[in-house]
Amino acid sequence: MSAKTVSTTSVDGSFWVHFNEDRTQAILVVAPPQGDGNPVHVADVVQALEQMGVAYGIDENAIRETIRRATDMATKVQAVVAQGALPVHGTDAKVNYRLPEEAVTRPLSLLPDGSIDYLQLDPARYIQAGQLIATVVPANHGRPGRTLTFPPQTVPQRPGKDANLRAGEGVLASDDNLQFSAEVSGYVYLSGDKLCVLPAQPLSGDLQSTQEFTQTLVLSGNLLPGAQVRVQGDAAVGGRCEGATINVRGNCYLQAGAQRSEIAAGGDVLLKASVVGCTINTRRQVIALSAEAAIVGGRAVAFEGIEAYNIGTPDWTPTEVVAGVDTLGDERLFEIAEEIRQCEANILKINAALKPFVSVTSEATSPEKKETIHQLMTHRRRLEARLKDLQHEKRTITIQVNAPTRAEVVVHGVVYPGVKVTIGKHSYLVETEMQTVRFLVARGESRVQVRPLNKP
Repeated sequence: MSAKTVSTTSVDGSFWVHFNEDRTQAILVVAPPQGDGNPVHVADVVQALEQMGVAYGIDENAIRETIRRATDMATKVQAVVAQGALPVHGTDAKVNYRLPEEAVTRPLSLLPDGSIDYLQLDPARYIQAGQLIATVVPANHGRPGRTLTFPPQTVPQRPGKDANLRAGEGVLASDDNLQFSAEVSGYVYLSGDKLCVLPAQPLSGDLQSTQEFTQTLVLSGNLLPGAQVRVQGDAAVGGRCEGATINVRGNCYLQAGAQRSEIAAGGDVLLKASVVGCTINTRRQVIALSAEAAIVGGRAVAFEGIEAYNIGTPDWTPTEVVAGVDTLGDERLFEIAEEIRQCEANILKINAALKPFVSVTSEATSPEKKETIHQLMTHRRRLEARLKDLQHEKRTITIQVNAPTRAEVVVHGVVYPGVKVTIGKHSYLVETEMQTVRFLVARGESRVQVRPLNKP
Protein backbone atom coordinates (compact mmCIF):
# COMPACT_ATOMS: atom_id res chain seq x y z
CA MET A 1 0.00 0.00 0.00
CA SER A 2 1.58 3.31 -1.08
CA ALA A 3 1.77 6.46 1.22
CA LYS A 4 -0.52 9.42 0.41
CA THR A 5 1.36 12.61 -0.64
CA VAL A 6 0.23 15.94 0.96
CA SER A 7 0.84 19.00 -1.25
CA THR A 8 1.47 22.42 0.35
CA THR A 9 0.58 25.58 -1.59
CA SER A 10 3.12 28.39 -1.27
CA VAL A 11 1.73 31.97 -1.20
CA ASP A 12 3.82 35.10 -0.78
CA GLY A 13 2.96 37.53 1.97
CA SER A 14 0.90 40.56 0.97
CA PHE A 15 0.10 43.99 2.37
CA TRP A 16 -1.99 47.08 1.85
CA VAL A 17 -1.74 50.58 3.27
CA HIS A 18 -4.45 53.15 4.01
CA PHE A 19 -4.77 56.53 5.68
CA ASN A 20 -6.78 57.39 8.74
CA GLU A 21 -9.64 59.86 8.32
CA ASP A 22 -7.61 63.07 8.57
CA ARG A 23 -4.53 61.65 6.73
CA THR A 24 -2.20 62.16 9.69
CA GLN A 25 -1.42 58.42 9.94
CA ALA A 26 -0.69 55.62 7.46
CA ILE A 27 -1.77 52.16 8.59
CA LEU A 28 -0.06 49.04 7.25
CA VAL A 29 -1.92 45.70 7.14
CA VAL A 30 0.32 42.64 6.52
CA ALA A 31 -0.91 39.15 5.58
CA PRO A 32 1.72 36.46 6.35
CA PRO A 33 3.20 34.14 3.67
CA GLN A 34 1.93 30.58 3.39
CA GLY A 35 4.08 27.52 2.88
CA ASP A 36 7.39 28.47 1.29
CA GLY A 37 6.07 31.88 0.18
CA ASN A 38 8.21 34.99 0.60
CA PRO A 39 7.47 37.55 3.32
CA VAL A 40 6.66 41.18 2.56
CA HIS A 41 9.69 43.34 1.89
CA VAL A 42 10.21 46.62 3.76
CA ALA A 43 11.27 48.41 0.59
CA ASP A 44 7.98 47.48 -1.11
CA VAL A 45 6.00 49.03 1.73
CA VAL A 46 8.12 52.20 1.68
CA GLN A 47 7.64 52.46 -2.10
CA ALA A 48 3.88 52.07 -1.71
CA LEU A 49 3.78 54.79 0.94
CA GLU A 50 5.73 57.17 -1.26
CA GLN A 51 3.42 56.44 -4.18
CA MET A 52 0.48 57.37 -1.92
CA GLY A 53 2.11 60.76 -1.41
CA VAL A 54 3.56 60.26 2.09
CA ALA A 55 6.21 62.96 2.36
CA TYR A 56 7.65 62.33 5.81
CA GLY A 57 7.29 60.37 9.00
CA ILE A 58 7.84 56.82 7.56
CA ASP A 59 8.97 54.45 10.32
CA GLU A 60 10.89 51.55 8.74
CA ASN A 61 11.39 49.88 12.11
CA ALA A 62 7.61 49.80 12.58
CA ILE A 63 7.23 48.29 9.09
CA ARG A 64 9.85 45.64 9.83
CA GLU A 65 8.27 44.77 13.20
CA THR A 66 4.80 44.47 11.64
CA ILE A 67 6.10 42.06 8.97
CA ARG A 68 7.88 39.97 11.62
CA ARG A 69 4.82 39.72 13.84
CA ALA A 70 2.58 38.72 10.94
CA THR A 71 5.05 35.99 9.92
CA ASP A 72 5.59 34.68 13.45
CA MET A 73 1.90 34.72 14.36
CA ALA A 74 0.76 33.45 10.94
CA THR A 75 -2.07 35.96 10.96
CA LYS A 76 -2.86 39.42 9.69
CA VAL A 77 -1.33 42.28 11.69
CA GLN A 78 -1.81 46.01 11.34
CA ALA A 79 0.09 48.98 12.75
CA VAL A 80 0.76 52.67 12.19
CA VAL A 81 3.94 52.94 10.09
CA ALA A 82 3.91 56.63 9.16
CA GLN A 83 3.01 59.35 11.61
CA GLY A 84 2.21 62.99 10.84
CA ALA A 85 1.38 65.61 13.42
CA LEU A 86 -1.81 64.60 15.19
CA PRO A 87 -4.14 67.44 16.27
CA VAL A 88 -4.11 67.99 20.02
CA HIS A 89 -7.67 68.72 21.10
CA GLY A 90 -8.23 71.42 23.69
CA THR A 91 -9.81 71.13 27.11
CA ASP A 92 -12.75 73.21 28.30
CA ALA A 93 -12.33 75.95 30.89
CA LYS A 94 -13.37 75.03 34.41
CA VAL A 95 -14.98 77.30 36.99
CA ASN A 96 -14.01 76.45 40.56
CA TYR A 97 -16.54 77.92 42.99
CA ARG A 98 -15.57 78.63 46.58
CA LEU A 99 -19.22 78.04 47.51
CA PRO A 100 -21.21 74.86 46.77
CA GLU A 101 -21.67 74.94 42.99
CA GLU A 102 -25.16 73.45 43.19
CA ALA A 103 -26.28 76.31 45.44
CA VAL A 104 -24.81 78.98 43.15
CA THR A 105 -26.21 77.61 39.90
CA ARG A 106 -29.72 76.83 41.21
CA PRO A 107 -32.31 79.48 40.19
CA LEU A 108 -33.41 81.90 42.90
CA SER A 109 -36.69 81.11 44.65
CA LEU A 110 -39.52 83.42 43.57
CA LEU A 111 -42.79 84.56 45.10
CA PRO A 112 -46.05 84.19 43.14
CA ASP A 113 -45.71 87.76 41.81
CA GLY A 114 -42.26 86.97 40.37
CA SER A 115 -40.18 88.82 42.97
CA ILE A 116 -37.39 87.14 44.93
CA ASP A 117 -38.39 85.05 47.93
CA TYR A 118 -35.58 86.16 50.23
CA LEU A 119 -36.73 83.95 53.08
CA GLN A 120 -36.12 80.84 50.94
CA LEU A 121 -32.59 81.78 49.87
CA ASP A 122 -30.07 79.02 50.60
CA PRO A 123 -27.63 80.17 53.33
CA ALA A 124 -24.92 78.32 51.38
CA ARG A 125 -25.13 81.14 48.80
CA TYR A 126 -24.14 83.80 51.31
CA ILE A 127 -20.75 85.49 51.03
CA GLN A 128 -19.03 88.44 52.71
CA ALA A 129 -17.74 91.46 50.80
CA GLY A 130 -14.16 90.94 49.64
CA GLN A 131 -14.31 87.15 49.64
CA LEU A 132 -13.32 85.16 46.57
CA ILE A 133 -16.34 83.61 44.84
CA ALA A 134 -14.77 81.70 41.97
CA THR A 135 -11.60 81.12 39.98
CA VAL A 136 -11.42 80.03 36.36
CA VAL A 137 -8.94 77.56 34.88
CA PRO A 138 -8.66 78.87 31.29
CA ALA A 139 -9.57 76.74 28.32
CA ASN A 140 -6.71 74.99 26.49
CA HIS A 141 -7.30 75.55 22.80
CA GLY A 142 -4.95 72.72 21.72
CA ARG A 143 -2.90 72.77 18.52
CA PRO A 144 -3.66 71.75 14.93
CA GLY A 145 -2.24 68.67 13.23
CA ARG A 146 -0.56 68.21 9.84
CA THR A 147 -1.22 65.65 7.09
CA LEU A 148 1.42 63.17 5.89
CA THR A 149 0.94 63.96 2.22
CA PHE A 150 2.58 66.73 0.24
CA PRO A 151 1.87 69.56 0.37
CA PRO A 152 1.10 69.12 4.09
CA GLN A 153 -2.28 70.49 5.12
CA THR A 154 -3.43 71.72 8.51
CA VAL A 155 -5.79 69.43 10.41
CA PRO A 156 -7.96 71.54 12.75
CA GLN A 157 -8.16 70.59 16.39
CA ARG A 158 -11.27 70.75 18.57
CA PRO A 159 -10.67 73.83 20.73
CA GLY A 160 -11.69 73.95 24.39
CA LYS A 161 -14.67 76.07 25.30
CA ASP A 162 -14.11 79.26 27.28
CA ALA A 163 -15.96 79.74 30.55
CA ASN A 164 -17.73 82.89 29.27
CA LEU A 165 -18.25 84.00 32.86
CA ARG A 166 -18.63 87.73 33.48
CA ALA A 167 -18.93 89.91 36.55
CA GLY A 168 -22.47 91.13 37.18
CA GLU A 169 -23.95 93.29 39.93
CA GLY A 170 -22.03 93.14 43.19
CA VAL A 171 -19.06 91.23 41.73
CA LEU A 172 -15.53 92.36 40.83
CA ALA A 173 -13.44 90.52 38.22
CA SER A 174 -9.67 90.53 37.81
CA ASP A 175 -8.21 92.04 34.62
CA ASP A 176 -7.78 88.58 33.10
CA ASN A 177 -11.33 87.59 34.10
CA LEU A 178 -10.04 84.55 35.99
CA GLN A 179 -10.89 85.61 39.54
CA PHE A 180 -14.25 86.85 40.83
CA SER A 181 -14.78 88.34 44.27
CA ALA A 182 -17.74 89.84 46.11
CA GLU A 183 -17.97 93.62 46.09
CA VAL A 184 -20.82 93.51 48.63
CA SER A 185 -22.09 90.99 51.16
CA GLY A 186 -25.06 88.97 50.00
CA TYR A 187 -26.28 85.91 48.10
CA VAL A 188 -24.40 84.63 45.04
CA TYR A 189 -26.37 83.63 41.94
CA LEU A 190 -25.99 83.27 38.18
CA SER A 191 -27.90 85.43 35.73
CA GLY A 192 -27.17 83.97 32.31
CA ASP A 193 -23.38 84.19 31.99
CA LYS A 194 -23.09 86.82 34.75
CA LEU A 195 -22.00 86.00 38.27
CA CYS A 196 -23.88 88.30 40.65
CA VAL A 197 -24.28 89.02 44.34
CA LEU A 198 -27.71 89.99 45.62
CA PRO A 199 -26.93 92.53 48.37
CA ALA A 200 -28.64 91.44 51.56
CA GLN A 201 -28.15 91.13 55.30
CA PRO A 202 -29.67 88.05 56.96
CA LEU A 203 -30.75 88.29 60.60
CA SER A 204 -32.14 85.40 62.63
CA GLY A 205 -33.16 87.22 65.83
CA ASP A 206 -35.90 89.73 66.67
CA LEU A 207 -35.71 93.50 66.22
CA GLN A 208 -37.13 95.90 68.79
CA SER A 209 -34.95 99.01 68.55
CA THR A 210 -34.31 101.70 65.94
CA GLN A 211 -32.03 100.43 63.19
CA GLU A 212 -31.06 101.34 59.64
CA PHE A 213 -29.85 98.90 57.00
CA THR A 214 -27.96 99.99 53.88
CA GLN A 215 -28.99 96.92 51.91
CA THR A 216 -31.79 94.36 51.74
CA LEU A 217 -32.88 92.99 55.11
CA VAL A 218 -33.76 89.30 55.41
CA LEU A 219 -35.26 88.91 58.88
CA SER A 220 -36.35 85.42 59.89
CA GLY A 221 -37.36 86.69 63.34
CA ASN A 222 -39.99 89.22 64.46
CA LEU A 223 -40.42 92.98 64.40
CA LEU A 224 -41.50 93.59 67.96
CA PRO A 225 -43.45 96.56 69.40
CA GLY A 226 -41.38 99.72 69.33
CA ALA A 227 -39.11 98.59 66.47
CA GLN A 228 -38.33 101.33 63.96
CA VAL A 229 -36.51 99.99 60.93
CA ARG A 230 -35.33 101.77 57.81
CA VAL A 231 -34.06 99.70 54.87
CA GLN A 232 -32.34 101.01 51.73
CA GLY A 233 -33.07 97.87 49.70
CA ASP A 234 -35.88 95.32 49.98
CA ALA A 235 -37.13 93.85 53.24
CA ALA A 236 -38.45 90.36 53.97
CA VAL A 237 -39.85 89.60 57.43
CA GLY A 238 -40.46 85.96 58.24
CA GLY A 239 -41.90 86.47 61.74
CA ARG A 240 -44.70 88.66 63.02
CA CYS A 241 -44.66 92.44 62.68
CA GLU A 242 -46.50 93.94 65.62
CA GLY A 243 -46.60 97.58 66.75
CA ALA A 244 -43.56 98.31 64.56
CA THR A 245 -42.58 100.92 61.98
CA ILE A 246 -40.77 99.85 58.81
CA ASN A 247 -39.69 102.11 55.94
CA VAL A 248 -38.33 100.30 52.89
CA ARG A 249 -36.80 101.74 49.70
CA GLY A 250 -37.74 98.66 47.67
CA ASN A 251 -40.27 95.84 48.13
CA CYS A 252 -41.56 94.82 51.57
CA TYR A 253 -42.56 91.16 52.02
CA LEU A 254 -44.48 90.25 55.19
CA GLN A 255 -44.73 86.47 55.41
CA ALA A 256 -46.66 86.48 58.70
CA GLY A 257 -48.60 89.69 58.01
CA ALA A 258 -48.68 92.59 60.47
CA GLN A 259 -50.73 94.05 63.34
CA ARG A 260 -51.00 97.73 64.29
CA SER A 261 -47.87 98.63 62.35
CA GLU A 262 -46.81 101.42 60.00
CA ILE A 263 -45.41 100.22 56.69
CA ALA A 264 -43.97 102.43 53.96
CA ALA A 265 -42.33 101.14 50.75
CA GLY A 266 -41.00 102.52 47.50
CA GLY A 267 -41.78 99.17 45.89
CA ASP A 268 -44.56 96.64 46.33
CA VAL A 269 -45.94 95.57 49.71
CA LEU A 270 -46.37 91.79 49.46
CA LEU A 271 -48.62 90.00 51.96
CA LYS A 272 -48.63 86.28 52.71
CA ALA A 273 -50.92 86.74 55.76
CA SER A 274 -53.39 89.36 57.03
CA VAL A 275 -52.58 92.93 58.02
CA VAL A 276 -54.77 94.17 60.87
CA GLY A 277 -55.10 97.80 61.91
CA CYS A 278 -52.05 98.87 59.89
CA THR A 279 -51.15 102.01 57.98
CA ILE A 280 -49.60 101.09 54.63
CA ASN A 281 -48.14 103.51 52.09
CA THR A 282 -46.45 102.41 48.89
CA ARG A 283 -45.49 104.04 45.62
CA ARG A 284 -46.34 100.82 43.83
CA GLN A 285 -48.85 98.07 44.75
CA VAL A 286 -50.21 96.22 47.73
CA ILE A 287 -50.47 92.59 46.65
CA ALA A 288 -51.99 89.71 48.61
CA LEU A 289 -50.13 86.52 47.72
CA SER A 290 -52.59 84.09 49.33
CA ALA A 291 -56.25 83.84 50.30
CA GLU A 292 -55.20 84.16 53.97
CA ALA A 293 -53.88 87.68 53.37
CA ALA A 294 -56.79 89.98 54.29
CA ILE A 295 -56.69 93.74 54.82
CA VAL A 296 -58.59 94.37 58.05
CA GLY A 297 -58.95 97.86 59.56
CA GLY A 298 -56.45 100.66 59.14
CA ARG A 299 -55.56 102.37 55.87
CA ALA A 300 -53.70 101.04 52.83
CA VAL A 301 -52.53 103.53 50.18
CA ALA A 302 -50.95 102.23 46.96
CA PHE A 303 -50.17 104.55 44.07
CA GLU A 304 -50.33 101.80 41.41
CA GLY A 305 -53.26 99.89 42.91
CA ILE A 306 -54.25 97.14 45.33
CA GLU A 307 -54.78 93.44 44.61
CA ALA A 308 -56.45 91.77 47.57
CA TYR A 309 -58.39 88.68 48.54
CA ASN A 310 -60.58 89.90 51.40
CA ILE A 311 -60.96 93.50 52.63
CA GLY A 312 -62.72 94.35 55.90
CA THR A 313 -64.78 92.00 58.08
CA PRO A 314 -68.46 90.99 58.42
CA ASP A 315 -68.54 93.19 61.57
CA TRP A 316 -68.14 96.38 59.52
CA THR A 317 -64.58 97.02 60.72
CA PRO A 318 -63.67 100.51 59.38
CA THR A 319 -61.12 99.93 56.64
CA GLU A 320 -59.86 102.29 53.95
CA VAL A 321 -58.04 101.32 50.75
CA VAL A 322 -56.69 104.03 48.47
CA ALA A 323 -55.28 103.68 44.94
CA GLY A 324 -53.88 106.29 42.56
CA VAL A 325 -52.58 108.57 45.34
CA ASP A 326 -48.82 109.02 45.85
CA THR A 327 -48.29 109.98 49.47
CA LEU A 328 -44.56 109.23 49.23
CA GLY A 329 -43.77 111.05 45.99
CA ASP A 330 -42.49 114.28 47.56
CA GLU A 331 -40.35 112.35 50.04
CA ARG A 332 -38.86 110.26 47.26
CA LEU A 333 -38.12 113.32 45.11
CA PHE A 334 -36.20 114.81 48.03
CA GLU A 335 -34.23 111.55 48.44
CA ILE A 336 -33.50 111.48 44.70
CA ALA A 337 -32.21 115.06 44.72
CA GLU A 338 -29.86 114.27 47.61
CA GLU A 339 -28.57 111.08 45.97
CA ILE A 340 -28.04 112.91 42.64
CA ARG A 341 -25.97 115.52 44.49
CA GLN A 342 -23.84 112.81 46.12
CA CYS A 343 -23.32 110.95 42.82
CA GLU A 344 -22.22 114.09 41.01
CA ALA A 345 -19.85 115.03 43.84
CA ASN A 346 -18.28 111.56 43.87
CA ILE A 347 -17.86 111.55 40.07
CA LEU A 348 -16.00 114.87 40.33
CA LYS A 349 -13.72 113.40 43.02
CA ILE A 350 -12.94 110.36 40.86
CA ASN A 351 -12.20 112.56 37.84
CA ALA A 352 -9.77 114.57 39.95
CA ALA A 353 -8.09 111.37 41.18
CA LEU A 354 -7.71 110.09 37.59
CA LYS A 355 -6.36 113.35 36.17
CA PRO A 356 -2.65 112.71 37.03
CA PHE A 357 -2.77 109.43 35.06
CA VAL A 358 -4.13 110.91 31.81
CA SER A 359 -0.69 111.73 30.33
CA VAL A 360 1.08 108.64 31.68
CA THR A 361 1.68 105.77 29.25
CA SER A 362 0.52 102.29 30.16
CA GLU A 363 4.10 100.97 30.10
CA ALA A 364 5.18 103.51 32.73
CA THR A 365 2.34 102.66 35.11
CA SER A 366 2.98 100.14 37.89
CA PRO A 367 0.62 97.18 38.41
CA GLU A 368 -0.61 98.71 41.68
CA LYS A 369 -1.53 101.99 39.97
CA LYS A 370 -3.18 100.14 37.11
CA GLU A 371 -5.36 98.33 39.64
CA THR A 372 -6.24 101.67 41.29
CA ILE A 373 -7.18 103.19 37.92
CA HIS A 374 -9.31 100.13 37.09
CA GLN A 375 -11.18 100.35 40.39
CA LEU A 376 -11.77 104.10 40.06
CA MET A 377 -13.08 103.78 36.50
CA THR A 378 -15.33 100.87 37.46
CA HIS A 379 -16.77 102.88 40.35
CA ARG A 380 -17.29 105.91 38.08
CA ARG A 381 -19.20 103.83 35.51
CA ARG A 382 -21.50 102.56 38.24
CA LEU A 383 -22.08 106.06 39.60
CA GLU A 384 -22.88 107.31 36.09
CA ALA A 385 -25.33 104.44 35.56
CA ARG A 386 -26.93 105.16 38.94
CA LEU A 387 -27.16 108.88 38.11
CA LYS A 388 -28.94 108.06 34.86
CA ASP A 389 -31.42 105.83 36.71
CA LEU A 390 -32.13 108.53 39.31
CA GLN A 391 -32.77 111.18 36.67
CA HIS A 392 -35.15 108.81 34.88
CA GLU A 393 -36.99 108.05 38.13
CA LYS A 394 -37.31 111.76 38.89
CA ARG A 395 -38.90 112.43 35.49
CA THR A 396 -41.22 109.43 35.89
CA ILE A 397 -42.49 110.57 39.31
CA THR A 398 -43.13 114.09 38.05
CA ILE A 399 -45.12 112.78 35.09
CA GLN A 400 -47.09 110.22 37.13
CA VAL A 401 -48.18 112.69 39.79
CA ASN A 402 -49.78 114.92 37.19
CA ALA A 403 -51.30 112.17 35.02
CA PRO A 404 -54.83 110.75 35.40
CA THR A 405 -54.74 107.57 37.47
CA ARG A 406 -55.34 104.15 35.95
CA ALA A 407 -54.95 102.38 39.30
CA GLU A 408 -57.59 99.93 40.52
CA VAL A 409 -58.55 98.04 43.66
CA VAL A 410 -59.03 94.38 42.74
CA VAL A 411 -60.76 91.97 45.13
CA HIS A 412 -60.45 88.23 44.43
CA GLY A 413 -62.48 87.27 47.49
CA VAL A 414 -64.90 89.41 49.52
CA VAL A 415 -65.07 93.12 50.29
CA TYR A 416 -67.28 93.74 53.34
CA PRO A 417 -69.56 96.65 54.31
CA GLY A 418 -67.74 99.46 56.08
CA VAL A 419 -64.84 99.53 53.63
CA LYS A 420 -64.07 102.88 52.01
CA VAL A 421 -62.49 102.64 48.56
CA THR A 422 -60.76 105.73 47.17
CA ILE A 423 -59.43 105.98 43.62
CA GLY A 424 -57.56 109.24 43.08
CA LYS A 425 -59.91 112.00 44.22
CA HIS A 426 -63.06 109.88 44.25
CA SER A 427 -64.40 107.60 46.99
CA TYR A 428 -66.93 104.79 47.35
CA LEU A 429 -68.36 103.41 50.61
CA VAL A 430 -69.19 99.70 50.49
CA GLU A 431 -72.60 99.10 52.07
CA THR A 432 -73.27 95.51 51.00
CA GLU A 433 -70.99 92.51 50.76
CA MET A 434 -69.43 92.06 47.29
CA GLN A 435 -67.40 89.23 45.81
CA THR A 436 -64.74 89.13 43.05
CA VAL A 437 -65.03 92.75 41.97
CA ARG A 438 -62.77 95.61 41.00
CA PHE A 439 -63.05 99.31 41.72
CA LEU A 440 -61.88 101.87 39.17
CA VAL A 441 -62.45 105.32 37.75
CA ALA A 442 -63.09 105.02 34.02
CA ARG A 443 -61.56 107.50 31.62
CA GLY A 444 -63.63 110.69 31.54
CA GLU A 445 -65.62 109.69 34.64
CA SER A 446 -65.67 111.42 38.04
CA ARG A 447 -66.90 108.55 40.20
CA VAL A 448 -65.73 105.13 41.37
CA GLN A 449 -67.26 102.25 39.42
CA VAL A 450 -67.63 98.65 40.60
CA ARG A 451 -67.31 95.90 38.01
CA PRO A 452 -67.10 92.09 38.15
CA LEU A 453 -63.57 90.79 37.74
CA ASN A 454 -64.46 88.96 34.58
CA LYS A 455 -65.82 92.13 32.93
CA PRO A 456 -63.44 94.56 31.18
